[in-house]
Amino acid sequence: MHSLREKVKEQLVLSSDVKSLRIIDKILHLAIAAEAEEIIFEPDREGLAVVFHSHGEGKKIFVLSEKIAASVRQGLKAAGGVYPLTGKNLTDGKFKKDFLGYKIVFSLAVRATSAGEKIIVGLQKKQFELKGVGRLGLAKKSAEAVKRILQKRKGLLLVAGSGDSGVTTTLYSFLNYVNQPHLSAATIEKEIACDLPNVNQSRLDPLSGFSADLAIRSLARQDSEVVMIGELDDFYTAEAAMQLALSGHFVLAGVNSPTIVSALSVLRDLSVSAPLFNAAVKLVLAQRLIDGNCPYCLVKDRPNTNTFKKIKEKINFNELLKKMRRDRIVSSRASRPEQFTFYKNKGCAKCRQTGKLGKIGIFEILEITPAVKKIIKANHLNLIGTEIIKQGNYSLAEDALTKAMNGLTKISEVVKLL
Repeated sequence: MHSLREKVKEQLVLSSDVKSLRIIDKILHLAIAAEAEEIIFEPDREGLAVVFHSHGEGKKIFVLSEKIAASVRQGLKAAGGVYPLTGKNLTDGKFKKDFLGYKIVFSLAVRATSAGEKIIVGLQKKQFELKGVGRLGLAKKSAEAVKRILQKRKGLLLVAGSGDSGVTTTLYSFLNYVNQPHLSAATIEKEIACDLPNVNQSRLDPLSGFSADLAIRSLARQDSEVVMIGELDDFYTAEAAMQLALSGHFVLAGVNSPTIVSALSVLRDLSVSAPLFNAAVKLVLAQRLIDGNCPYCLVKDRPNTNTFKKIKEKINFNELLKKMRRDRIVSSRASRPEQFTFYKNKGCAKCRQTGKLGKIGIFEILEITPAVKKIIKANHLNLIGTEIIKQGNYSLAEDALTKAMNGLTKISEVVKLL
């Protein structure tokens, strides 16, 4: 079997008479085929190194000569709509490419370094799957709480997650759950991920003046009963979204933050007042995506003592078991994590010897109860994690552990969260 580096040497013939666009195209196709998450074009002593990043690991694939490097940099920036740097350290761009039925979105970041321009290209497959609320991976109690809010269609439901955490999928799932032919629904998005029937979908265009807060204020004067906002990323957008929720519209909104506590901190830092938040928001959900086990090559795993020690330090296992039995996630009478069976993968053709097959969601939710409102009003956000547990909900780490105990992911993914 040829290594990836050898395949590049076979397929990518670099000489001064090869057009830069052809070289770029070859590199992009190789990165997609290798399931790279990022391509980094980084200056080094030999020229411009091409590094593929995947699952937290980087591999230098090739080095472009300085003669070729200049035209490749220029071609990439032209594709992403990035203009030459003018004193800034970071310039962003984006372009798309169709590949085997997928639309691949390449996000471009150009950084100025002492060695020269460094270009980071992120890869994201866009074959959007619209999931039902029951298929997102929410625990039973969490799903019931979410559906209760969705059925009432009042206030604001906030979904938090950092980049590529599945927030858009969750927002669309919630919108699709409430979407009905007689219902007037609208979206405000940076990119429209999925076409939904009977929904007025708007794509933001800040350059022409069509900003999120302007779009929200426009919808406030219309009859849209349900509004989905892709991201609350500034004070004006966040305030307008909450005022919209208070004026009788049901609002679904995303915020770029990895946990519920940090999401509340983001809104606080955006100067959203506690009274406004408490009046508008009904529930906050936070989520992440972690590696799912390949079901075709599972083998039993025996985690070491140190792993269980870390888990016990961060998770009250007795309380977790009560919740799991309540939700019928586990039927075992085991009382310690060491007594459960965990799984890892040996690798197979289905997962390309990686042991990973897709991503699974882990979640935590917080209902905005009178007790939570008091905590937010007093700005004691450090108590929110305890309140999540008090409500009988799972923290992100607990949800990950329940999924590891059911063979859906590895226990090492749980340890990463801790």
